[in-house]
Amino acid sequence: MQIVGQIRFDGNSIDVYGSLDEPCFLAEDVVRLLGLKNKGALLDMIEEDESIKYTLKNTFVITELGFYNALSQADREASRKWRRIVHSNLIMMRREHKLTIEGQFEEWDAIADTLYIDPETGILMESITLPGGDVEQVPYKE
Repeated sequence: MQIVGQIRFDGNSIDVYGSLDEPCFLAEDVVRLLGLKNKGALLDMIEEDESIKYTLKNTFVITELGFYNALSQADREASRKWRRIVHSNLIMMRREHKLTIEGQFEEWDAIADTLYIDPETGILMESITLPGGDVEQVPYKE
């Protein structure tokens, strides 16, 4: 895997792998950035489908969602700032769409109604309606 970019936030930086549209991050870099004890601590913070193990080099990479998930949970000053920025952005998005807090949660609730976690795999799944009316469950993709 090659580095395709680098992100900087609050005096920290981390290399980006994969592509800039579908980024991933080396688990060891995220561990360092967040001041965690080890990769196990990081993997405990994220969902199973938010990391990928490359067996060839025994390397774990974290998806963009996994990175955001870990960043939002970490006990770091940068993480506290991150949570506030995300909160502000959610409010801006709600206002741009001319929604009240009730309207925003109605939209989120409608989306949540189509999602569930597969008890066997632990993967977040989405119900989709096929032509003809049948419903199928597929892994959720943003």
